[in-house]
Amino acid sequence: MKATATMGHTGFRTEIRTGQTRTHTLIADEPAGKGDDAGPTPIEMLAGAIASCTTLTLRSYANVKGIRLDGVNVDVEIVRRKPSERRDGEHDLLIRKRVEIRGELTPAQHARMLEVADKCTVLKALLEGVDLEVLTPEAANSSAQ
Repeated sequence: MKATATMGHTGFRTEIRTGQTRTHTLIADEPAGKGDDAGPTPIEMLAGAIASCTTLTLRSYANVKGIRLDGVNVDVEIVRRKPSERRDGEHDLLIRKRVEIRGELTPAQHARMLEVADKCTVLKALLEGVDLEVLTPEAANSSAQ
């Protein structure tokens, strides 16, 4: 999994290319007044990544278990809280996720699907943490040789 972001000499508009063997191009920007509103902000993309990862995880699980889904809607909101709005140990960002699963599921299937909804890899990476390695262009070039 790979993504490369490129920004020009002015403004905030950023082109994001994802993939290695197949590529997709996305645009990120800041809202009008700061940017040109040519695309979602990075935090909006994160919300979209969590929402879409959740739907894909649920579809995969349903396919494996032979559960017929009529559809899934996932709403994700990321809220930045002020220090006065947080209790001890709480982070400044709060992620609110609402999952609507449509289909003829038993109560047990529905409950299990809601558990599975929290197993998406994007959310797991956020909650469990990741290791970050920051490379300078020189280090990246030397490791490629």
